[in-house]
Amino acid sequence: MLPSGSLKRQEGGAVLIVVLWMLVAFSMIALSFSVSVRTEVNAARNTIDQKQSYYMARAGIEYAVYKILEAQSAFAMTQQGLAAGVPGRTVPPVFTGSVTLDLGDGGADVQVDDETGKLNVNLAPAFLIYNLLVTTGVEQQEADVISDSIEDWRDVDDLYRPNGAESDHYQSLKSPYFAKNGMFDVPEELLLVRGVTPEIFYGTKGMSEAGERVEYYGLQKYLTTFTNIARINVNSAPVAVLAAIPGLDYDTAVQIDQMRVEQPIENISEVMERIPGIPMEAANYLQVFRSGVYTVVSSGHLSTSEVICRIRAVIQIGGAMPGQNPYRVLYWNESNTEL
Repeated sequence: MLPSGSLKRQEGGAVLIVVLWMLVAFSMIALSFSVSVRTEVNAARNTIDQKQSYYMARAGIEYAVYKILEAQSAFAMTQQGLAAGVPGRTVPPVFTGSVTLDLGDGGADVQVDDETGKLNVNLAPAFLIYNLLVTTGVEQQEADVISDSIEDWRDVDDLYRPNGAESDHYQSLKSPYFAKNGMFDVPEELLLVRGVTPEIFYGTKGMSEAGERVEYYGLQKYLTTFTNIARINVNSAPVAVLAAIPGLDYDTAVQIDQMRVEQPIENISEVMERIPGIPMEAANYLQVFRSGVYTVVSSGHLSTSEVICRIRAVIQIGGAMPGQNPYRVLYWNESNTEL
């Protein structure tokens, strides 16, 4: 039989062990609760940041529309002055490029592209689309498949072109669907066409030789469904689109781009005169006119957060009755949020 003192010491040791285990358990519960609370707080903060950056992006859209209307008003006033004999420098008939909206705790970076400078995928002949694909780095064999498949998608029959695809091809896919046999409604519909990958459509991001982040544009930058013209606006066409025109090459396209930076091109004959060697057939694909349809991509951001909300919209300017909104939204996509 153990002495009473030893028994008490054993009982005290057992109680100490129980207490220690209880402290460990409570510590684990407290740590788990702390992590849970921190996760909830971060989630709530991200939700707030997303909402705020979303409205920054919305503000960027409105600001870009204001800049477009401002540029169109300046162009109209300049044209009126020139017609009245008042000397002045011709201002661009279209507004494109980047604008930045700075607000108190963030802002928006906005890119504006003129849709009339793009190829209309419903109206452009297949060889123009093929040339564009090759110019943007697509292999010739892939370009053959894509250009033929685009024609098969938009025509009304089920006859194959040499490298194209009709419904039996799309029905054989893991997630089957039918060829549309009709015009494209939005450019994203190209992602359903044989050969068009997300990289070819959206472009890719990478690093330059200097170690800088660069973006390689895809078909989204060069094709449209929101115009009803077959010709290309020479004042706003991307260099890749100009280089796809028969009779032009990349170097000539760069020369045209430099021309319009110095002074807006007023007629196609001006291009033919200043750049010798351009064949007359190239003029059949070009035109100079004032645009009213723009793609606006607005990236809203906060100064205290890495959350970015991006809205992509296609805006048609003009045609509104007095008292109505001066623009109309043809397309709206606000699903692109980056963390």
